[in-house]
Amino acid sequence: MDLTPDQAAFELEQNDCPNCEAPAGSPCRTRGGRCATKYHTPRFILVPTLREELEVLAPEDRGPGRPWKPGPPVEAAPATAVAKPIRIGYARCSTARQELASQLNALARADCKRIFSEKISTRVKTRPELEKALKLAYDIKEAAPTQRSSSPSTSSSALPATPPS
Repeated sequence: MDLTPDQAAFELEQNDCPNCEAPAGSPCRTRGGRCATKYHTPRFILVPTLREELEVLAPEDRGPGRPWKPGPPVEAAPATAVAKPIRIGYARCSTARQELASQLNALARADCKRIFSEKISTRVKTRPELEKALKLAYDIKEAAPTQRSSSPSTSSSALPATPPS
């Protein structure tokens, strides 16, 4: 264990105990309501650095064997900013007589950052705008692999698994 006993106790107390329901910021309790001499196993399994430990003792200043008193409230960890997904839209219709406006409006309402559109027959195997949309999606995914993304909205049912060449 890389942590000192006091540091381990502090890390454990950042979580509620699933066993005795001790709130965050407090040591585990016995059935009689006293502070336990060691933390319950389900609690220290919640801390990745302590998962392999067999026991974590409660430090003396936590009052093992004495009646439990609520500790000071634990400050909540700051929430990480959740980035909105990057949405790329693709609209297509087959003939010049068909209209794209309804598809484009739906993609705009879905907050697509970039919308690609084309009027091209289903029989045509090469769809330049679809390839541009997929290339942009793959480039974004490669540049920011942890960024949550939404796949392009398309009228076709399957998208290729690898970027177009």
